[in-house]
Amino acid sequence: MAHKKKTPDPIPMPQNRPQRVERSEPVERCGHIDQPLLLLTMLLLCMGLICLFSASYANAYAYQGGNSTYFIFRQGIFAAAGVVVMLVLSKMDYHKLHYWAIPALLIAMLVMATIKIPGLKNYWVTINKATRWIQIPGLGTFQPSELAKVAVILSFSSLAAIFGKKKMHTLRWGILPFMFIIGIFAVEMLWEKHLSGTLIIAAIGMVIIYFAGANLFWFGLGGIGVAAAGIWYVRTQEYAMTRIKVWLDPFIDPMGAGYQGVQSQLAIGSGGLFGLGLGQSRQKHLYLPEPANDVIFAVWCEELGFVGAVVLVAVFALLIWRGYHIALNASDRFGTLLAAGITTQIAVQTFLNLGVTTGLLPVTGASLPFFSYGGTALLIQLAEMGILLAISRDMPAPREG
Repeated sequence: MAHKKKTPDPIPMPQNRPQRVERSEPVERCGHIDQPLLLLTMLLLCMGLICLFSASYANAYAYQGGNSTYFIFRQGIFAAAGVVVMLVLSKMDYHKLHYWAIPALLIAMLVMATIKIPGLKNYWVTINKATRWIQIPGLGTFQPSELAKVAVILSFSSLAAIFGKKKMHTLRWGILPFMFIIGIFAVEMLWEKHLSGTLIIAAIGMVIIYFAGANLFWFGLGGIGVAAAGIWYVRTQEYAMTRIKVWLDPFIDPMGAGYQGVQSQLAIGSGGLFGLGLGQSRQKHLYLPEPANDVIFAVWCEELGFVGAVVLVAVFALLIWRGYHIALNASDRFGTLLAAGITTQIAVQTFLNLGVTTGLLPVTGASLPFFSYGGTALLIQLAEMGILLAISRDMPAPREG
């Protein structure tokens, strides 16, 4: 009688084998703000206030009736208010900013267009042949380009999140609407002779479009178009060409267009390795033009030297790295684009300011975040840090093990 072939016993499975998950579990959120970002922001704010007082008291004493604390007192008020705003915004649901995106865009466009409206033009203030500020009775001056930067970040992030990755990969949805918005702001800012603001807004917009998944071919064509428009503008505007010439050699007009570049380089060179000491700058005593604004980094270098400059650049680099870290780990598309836009604004503005002060770039008039005098700008920057902190609070919590 033939024996039946014995069927082998089934191979025993390990008892600790992971079971198949039939339903995805809800993602656990971090629940707390990014402490490194908060510490870096507060560190830069404190460094900026100290540097501003040192850089501004000579000018304040000379031009503000002997009140050497004129600039630091006003900046301190906005700094305190900005910290409160930052902490409040860090606790909010940043998704509600979707509702403010388009209204902020329209308001920014209308405010900047008032420079061409008869009657309202009288409220605009011209400084050094550039009309970039609006006089608000009882409150001082306000630079509308700061509002435009926020409007571009909010609107671009909101629109790109709504369109989705598939639409953003097309020319019709992923490039043309955004280039149109950048073009409107570029025209309005060039009315003000505000080239640095145009560059910053263009850079913010391009980075958000890139993060949103724009087709690289169309993205490249858009970038070439922006660059071509910038070259055309520089070549056709006399003041822009003058800045290029004095950038290449500021000593061709050391007492005119090249004065700022010459004095900035003298201040930086005087600092040496360790600087002259905090508060001991000589160039800030009515030699440096606007030492509390565009060239405040030169005062920092003169007083704290090369070592102090490296420390400052390192702190900014850490802040920018932390911002992009939050962008790449945000819980949703809108948070990623919003964080990337805010971080790009800080990064580009810092790069332009340091490049201009050290002579690596032509004079553009970009302020140094958290350092340059300007209460409204500081308040907006701290508010943006609050939005970044809110995005970090909603990041997925790290897994154990």
